[in-house]
Amino acid sequence: MTKYVIKIGVRQIMRFGQLAALLVVLAEARITLDFPWGKTGNLAENPDGFGIVVALVVLLALSELVRIGRFTSINSLVWLGYIARFTGLGWAGTGFVALLSVWLIPGANDGAAPLALFWAAGGLALTASFYAFSIGRTRIVVRKFKIAQNRATPATGAVDRQSDVRITVLSDLHLGVFVTAAHIRRAVEISNNESPDMVLLLGDYVEDDGSLGGELVAELTRLEAKLGVFAVLGNHDIRCRDSQLLIDELERDQTVSLLRNSSAFVEVGPVEDSKTVQIIGIESPGDWWYKDSDVFGKDVLHSELSTGAADFTIVASHHPEAFGPSAERSVDLVVAGHTHGGQLAVPFTGRLLNVGRLATKYLWGLYESGTTTLVVSAGIGVGVIPARIGVPPEVTLIEISFD
Repeated sequence: MTKYVIKIGVRQIMRFGQLAALLVVLAEARITLDFPWGKTGNLAENPDGFGIVVALVVLLALSELVRIGRFTSINSLVWLGYIARFTGLGWAGTGFVALLSVWLIPGANDGAAPLALFWAAGGLALTASFYAFSIGRTRIVVRKFKIAQNRATPATGAVDRQSDVRITVLSDLHLGVFVTAAHIRRAVEISNNESPDMVLLLGDYVEDDGSLGGELVAELTRLEAKLGVFAVLGNHDIRCRDSQLLIDELERDQTVSLLRNSSAFVEVGPVEDSKTVQIIGIESPGDWWYKDSDVFGKDVLHSELSTGAADFTIVASHHPEAFGPSAERSVDLVVAGHTHGGQLAVPFTGRLLNVGRLATKYLWGLYESGTTTLVVSAGIGVGVIPARIGVPPEVTLIEISFD
């Protein structure tokens, strides 16, 4: 499925999806309100149905503001266009709920109730769309995991402060048109509030302009970590405009250790019983989807794991595809980003009803294979579609306790 998503393109899939969704809404309205859709005259004789048709046409017209906004570099038009597209997509789902209500709730198919339910469904879709492009994409949460004795679990309560290592993960910052420096500063503040021993930065620091590297690094230098801040490069960092400017800024920054298919070693715990932790940084090849994903990072792992023994090994990779080769080598922990957790999901369903399932195997959260654990962060910023619902931006907190 992933290769077809990449071939067609996310923007095109969304655009065609909206067209299909509007037709679905029209069909749902026809059944719910029992109005004909053959001749224009018939529709005109049914003002309720005609009003819904007009609303759908308006949404379709407004959706083209995305293209106009990009062409004119007017971001507000892009926002309005996307909100219209999302409203159309959402209405197909909420309209189905309205249809079920008419069928299943006694008396709901009488009088003005069907019309009220259908317009309420449209209003809910519009509200959800506004939320996704405002609060949904800016409200950063802390998502917590515990790893101990080769077992990993999401942390449901307060994280034990007596752990051996506390790691915060910031991935997919995407500084650019739709992600501001202030948003990244907030993520840095949240990370600092968690008092991490170590910070892992997993790439895609800018959207498409490497000249923003100075502005980015000015925020990253605020990061606080007892054992250091370690970073890898993502596909956007490799392929963006003025990529080398971004890389130069990261390499000059004394706060960040940029791992370019290389390792760093840190000692944790008391001197008399310290543990050596190896962090292997695997950078992106620059592809959105790596064509040889089954072997992604295998050469780096082979060379770096032979450099010396460590009590605990962490692979920091922008792409979660490093999980397979890492599990083969019994790496303890793989931390990745790239997927944004799908960005769009039915609230409270997590990975179950999530659009990211169309594009990736390792979408969001925790996975295990043998003694190897993978944690995929939902990231801080947004990608092609500047919205989030059901998958908030997150600072990922991982607590490790050694045997």
